[in-house]
Amino acid sequence: MKMGRLYCFNILQIVGLGVQFWNWKAGCAVILGGCLGEIAYISSIVWERRKFKPCPKCGACVPGRVRLCPECGYQFETGLKETEILDHIERERDQLEAMTSQEIDCNFEKVEEFVLDEVTSFDGDIEEFLDRRSGEVFLK
Repeated sequence: MKMGRLYCFNILQIVGLGVQFWNWKAGCAVILGGCLGEIAYISSIVWERRKFKPCPKCGACVPGRVRLCPECGYQFETGLKETEILDHIERERDQLEAMTSQEIDCNFEKVEEFVLDEVTSFDGDIEEFLDRRSGEVFLK
């Protein structure tokens, strides 16, 4: 069925060549219509294929965002296990709890120096400065 549509567009282009003998503008328009039809049809097929991925185990066509194949249960992406996530959270919490008050003060001083440097280096309207900084924070 898919190839049949492409053949139809090719036949339309051939008809356009024949029409050029009677009216070259109409023939060019028919050929152009056939070309644009082919481009649109092939683009739609490619776009549909991007939304789906083949399952390597059973070959089923699976939506791109799915992590498990609904046909055979194949797991496409293995995420972090719950224990790994909990271990990471515990390590981060331990590091934060292990910080001394001097380390916390040092971190605040670094932030304060950075802010002061940014504010003193800016030569303009404070509203513009705040807008610029808020945009950069979300981009990082």
